[in-house]
Amino acid sequence: MEIVLIDMFKVPSEAREIFLERARQVQGFIKTLPGFVEGFLYEQRDATGSQHQVLTIAVWETEEAFENAKRTVGARDQQQGINRQEAIKQLGIELTRAIYTRAPY
Repeated sequence: MEIVLIDMFKVPSEAREIFLERARQVQGFIKTLPGFVEGFLYEQRDATGSQHQVLTIAVWETEEAFENAKRTVGARDQQQGINRQEAIKQLGIELTRAIYTRAPY
């Protein structure tokens, strides 16, 4: 059963470029991992232009592939000295995460 990870970020305008650069780097990396099916990055600017909503979506073949990807990305972050939670906090970004299974219809 496919696992779908959907992250919704509220990104202040001043953090947009650095956030998108990092998001693209992560998406480029996860595309190389076993079990990756597809991924997307969507952006919406609010009416004032001061905040952006960014959705990142990654689809994995199985829960095992998803769990392996989490471990692999975490290990890569650690090797590179990246603390994702701290970076999000410093940039003033809000994150909402959801994990779904693809339901047949």
